[in-house]
Amino acid sequence: MLIRRTPLRAAQRGFTLIELMITLVVLGVLVALGVPSFQAWLQNAQIRNAADAVMNGIQLARTEAVRRNRIVYFTFDAGSNWSVVCLRCVNNVDEVVQQRQGTEGSHTATIDSGGRTMVTFSPIGAPMATNPADGSMPINTIDFTSSVTMAELRPLRITISPSGSVRLCDPDPKLPAGDPRRCVM
Repeated sequence: MLIRRTPLRAAQRGFTLIELMITLVVLGVLVALGVPSFQAWLQNAQIRNAADAVMNGIQLARTEAVRRNRIVYFTFDAGSNWSVVCLRCVNNVDEVVQQRQGTEGSHTATIDSGGRTMVTFSPIGAPMATNPADGSMPINTIDFTSSVTMAELRPLRITISPSGSVRLCDPDPKLPAGDPRRCVM
């Protein structure tokens, strides 16, 4: 006679409640560890966006001055909005070449130009010693940081040389002297 043995347990399908809870706990720990890094990355990206936008505006002002053989200036207003304006370009009237909002793409970035609001480029592309529109000193550095306080923030700085070249750099004094990201003072 043949005895047939039946398995004591049927084949298991799916997950047990304990396995599901362990998976959720591990996932929760990984998310909790990654959120601060993601927030710092997001703030640094907004600082970079603001700095890139302003640097492009300054480079546009310089390029337009050379291209049009006219005086062109880059200016900030009270809300960190900026404009590129060609001085007496069309029928002896100022022409706005481009305007941007300071918060465009980077609502937490803060911009500090040391109280200076304008840089004027001569027809050869060099910044003028004083701004002809108001006699003020021109912008030579602009610092970018965030209104959100975090330890991992990476501020940036735009420098405008006496020859008119525009450079985006890292003002961190801890960077080694030969590092190309470091701002040269």
